Amino acid sequence: MMTPTVRSMRGVWSRRVRKLFATRRRAVASVLSMMFLILFGSLATAMAISSRGNIRTAATHVHVQRAMAAAETGLVVAQSRLQEATARFVVDRSDMNGTYVSNLWRGTASGTITVLPSPSGINESGRPAGIAAAVFNAHAAESNRITAAGIAEPVMGQAPSGTDLSVFAREGWIFTPVIGVESRPEGDTPPPGYTITYAPLANGTDVRVIVTGFDFDYQRGSSEPIARTVSQDFRISKRIRRVVVSPTKVMLGKNVNVVGDVAARFTDVTRPMGDPLIMRSDFFGLDSPLDAKLNDLFAAISTSDVDGDNRLRIGHPVEGASIPSNSRDYNGDGRADEAFQDATGDGFVDEFDVFIRHFDTDSDSRVSAAEFTRGGNLIDGELFRLIDSANPDRNRNGLFGFRDDNRNGRREDTEPFLDLDPRNSTARDNVLGYLDNVVDRRDQYAKVRGRLLFRSTEAAWRSAQPTYNARLQGPVNTGGTGSARGFGLGDDALMNPDPTALAGATADLQNASNGQGFWDQVASQLGVGVNTLTTYNETKPATSTLPRYQRVDADNNNDGLPDNWASAFFEPSPVDSPNYSDWYYRPVFQNMTFRDVQIPVGLNALFRNCTFVGVTWVRTTTSNTHVLWGEYGKMQLGSDGKPRPYPPRFVYGDDGSETSYPTMLPSSARPPNQMILMVQNSFSPLDKADIPANQVASTNGYNNLPDPLIVNGRRVVDTKLVSNNVRFHDCLFVGSIVSDTPTNYVQARNKLQFTGSTRFTDTHPTQPDNSALNPDSSDRDVIARSSMMLPQMSVDLGTFNSPPTQSVELKGVIIAGVIDIRGNTTLDGALVMTFNPVLGQYPLVDVLGNPIGNPANFNASIGYFGPADGDAESLDPNTLPIVAGQRVVGWDTTVPPDGIPDVPSSQAQPPGSVAVPFNGYGRINLRSNPDMLLPNGLSLPLEATPLPATYREGRM
Repeated sequence: MMTPTVRSMRGVWSRRVRKLFATRRRAVASVLSMMFLILFGSLATAMAISSRGNIRTAATHVHVQRAMAAAETGLVVAQSRLQEATARFVVDRSDMNGTYVSNLWRGTASGTITVLPSPSGINESGRPAGIAAAVFNAHAAESNRITAAGIAEPVMGQAPSGTDLSVFAREGWIFTPVIGVESRPEGDTPPPGYTITYAPLANGTDVRVIVTGFDFDYQRGSSEPIARTVSQDFRISKRIRRVVVSPTKVMLGKNVNVVGDVAARFTDVTRPMGDPLIMRSDFFGLDSPLDAKLNDLFAAISTSDVDGDNRLRIGHPVEGASIPSNSRDYNGDGRADEAFQDATGDGFVDEFDVFIRHFDTDSDSRVSAAEFTRGGNLIDGELFRLIDSANPDRNRNGLFGFRDDNRNGRREDTEPFLDLDPRNSTARDNVLGYLDNVVDRRDQYAKVRGRLLFRSTEAAWRSAQPTYNARLQGPVNTGGTGSARGFGLGDDALMNPDPTALAGATADLQNASNGQGFWDQVASQLGVGVNTLTTYNETKPATSTLPRYQRVDADNNNDGLPDNWASAFFEPSPVDSPNYSDWYYRPVFQNMTFRDVQIPVGLNALFRNCTFVGVTWVRTTTSNTHVLWGEYGKMQLGSDGKPRPYPPRFVYGDDGSETSYPTMLPSSARPPNQMILMVQNSFSPLDKADIPANQVASTNGYNNLPDPLIVNGRRVVDTKLVSNNVRFHDCLFVGSIVSDTPTNYVQARNKLQFTGSTRFTDTHPTQPDNSALNPDSSDRDVIARSSMMLPQMSVDLGTFNSPPTQSVELKGVIIAGVIDIRGNTTLDGALVMTFNPVLGQYPLVDVLGNPIGNPANFNASIGYFGPADGDAESLDPNTLPIVAGQRVVGWDTTVPPDGIPDVPSSQAQPPGSVAVPFNGYGRINLRSNPDMLLPNGLSLPLEATPLPATYREGRM
């Protein structure tokens, strides 16, 4: 038992221990508190610092983005300024090498250069000498400059010191002041802005645009605003985006697909049929109920199409409200046809939608070949192929088409596509609907994929032809590049095809035609001497594959006929036309190969199954200005079935009146005050040389007779001998064809026809490595610029009834006086016509100088048009007789048959002849190629094209 003292001590100790431990607990808590206080304080400080940093970073990022946005805005502005300035320069030279473009930039280029007014309407002291000056002037007119940030005015000068002159040019740099992207009150911080540097590159053709964007709301310690830089290169080039350019009326017929702009320069709209452009639907004539549907659609389009694209926009208050009713029963089956639904889903109703809805039997918004078949045959096979093959480069990678092994222009199952995916051999374009044997929305059908451009104003055209809209059929899809129609445009937009300006390009091709003489090449292939050709008699049968020559002799007895007219070959011109202009006795060359050859003037030949390598030059007389040039030497078919000169029919006149007599009247028998005007329809029209010297004084109106036609010092009474009318049938051109340039367009005399399966290519299709059958490497550049350089010549590609084997493939710029294209033709380039018909100028003038004729009768006819459309050289298939179940155009008497009717179907079939069936309307694809080489002489505005792969961010 403890004593009290011990108990007391134990109590004291316990109290001390409890106190001690209580003190220790309080100390630990304090330490922990202080530790947590420090920890939380540190965390709070860190969080505060981090938050402030994040806020500062976020704010900086915002400013950086504003500077970048300003730079991007500046790049867009720079592109606009550069393209606008470049387009002001219209040049005729097409060789856009570095030296020439550099001189254009600096204003030291020579040649024909037209500088257009600024489209922005800026004030200039004078037209800029070069592109750089035009860019400078555009920036000098800008406002909202931020002068405190640097230079106050644009500066043109040299490259900054230290510039790599292997990359950049030394001269012609442009520096702009900083331009604000928005306005702010004075005294405020400047708004974001940009400065532009135009730096011409050392290659001469390119300009690097360097844009620095600034944000002045945030400045670094050095008081510099945040800045970001972007750059991109632009190439100055000359391109033609028009696929058709014509001073005559343009006619786009059935089964024609156009990719590119159509420029119609014809303005004489007050004449009968004086429309600058006529377009025909591809879908008329396929089925009567479909025709009725199309008539209703076109009636609505002609009155309610507000933007001229020949489509009706769904939901539009005017166009959409005019879409014909879908409740009408056109085929009489008692059900609504719902003909005017948007089958392609593009937001429009056009004739392609109506076509799909009409033939789509399984309601999948597609028309298969089986659905478009009647009686085991496609209703219009060429139309089906035209739509299915339109827009061949569906994935836009630059590779498209198929290997056409049999060269018929149509793909067979064994012919491979060219754009194959190497991973799985899938045909990329085919997957996207190209030649998949179905027509649907993926084919992106449009009659014209481009714009319709007119020199005539719409008011003038509408006033003269109130219903002109009805003559423009077929959807027009511009792809967002502008309105479907442009009116009242000038030469800068339409291009003025002047034949004299093409002299340089024509000469380039002519200089390449430097092979052996024509008759030397003929004699060599026949295995005879040149001097024996005048008496050469062809003994090989017409079916032979060896070279053959059938000659035509000269007219040595002056009766207007070749001396061997009884056995010589003859045909009308144009061939296969019910309304021919004249008859020709032709020498025939068959199964021959010519290289860089010149076809002699006055040859007027027929070439059958011949190959022309390099450049073929058709010679003719250029000074064909005589008013009767087209009349001298005309023929008519005689009673014996042979062409003969027209018998003279004397025409007298007084003050514009005309009276015809079969024979020449003596002066005493003529009506009072009447004079001899001409011998109409004679191979030798009357001129002053026909009046004997002792009768001149007594011949009333002698001074009004034309002077005799003198060529090279000799009188000419038959202009066939000094012109050239040539037909090429089933021929192959590995290269180009060029002609002399006649002063006047004389359709009957200077004419080239390409019929049968005539083809053009730049490389021999079966022997690409055979140097004898391919052009010289030194000539390939000029050949690539044009397959045909035929200014002021009349050109026919194909015939009204071209055979399915015809497949004309053309590249480059095709130059002709006037051109007609029928059958199966593909052009990768542009058609440019040079003949401008003017009333009162030849050939629209008579012997007394009085205006005659109708300028609207001259037209560039592309695709099928019938006689009712104004095409006098064509036939109406519906009027053709049916023989053995098919429509027959005529009878082919040629041995072997060439598919050209020699006797019309309206006459009895001659013994031994072959029926020529109606082969359909063919198909024509015209595709603009902006990247193609151009011949010199085409005056076009320049372009500044961005090079996407050159875009960069950051300082250079």
